[in-house]
Amino acid sequence: MNIQQRRLEKGWSQEELARHAGLSTRTIQRIEGGQRAGLESLKCLAAVFEISISALMQEQTMTQQEMSDQPKPPMINEIEREAIEFAQSLLAEPKKGQADPLSKIEREALAYAKNLLRKFKI
Repeated sequence: MNIQQRRLEKGWSQEELARHAGLSTRTIQRIEGGQRAGLESLKCLAAVFEISISALMQEQTMTQQEMSDQPKPPMINEIEREAIEFAQSLLAEPKKGQADPLSKIEREALAYAKNLLRKFKI
């Protein structure tokens, strides 16, 4: 069981766990996001969850191995994100009763873009 699962089991938000452990919310976010926790953070978390530091270290190692085994989605920069969001807004079908403002070739280009977007799982 990883840190996030333990936190959710207690019904805590990241902010609540941070408060109980005496850590920053950002530290909790980083740890749950896959960054390795430092020894002091592990000590605080072990105390909160009433488990040993070595158990937490093992869990963290296992979680990182699981994460590295999963395929990583392509990285998207901010400009690409904006372009994707714009394309998605264009992909919306016209509402009933509205004329389609796009020509046939534009609609085909958007269908092609939609297929590309699936690769980004957005």
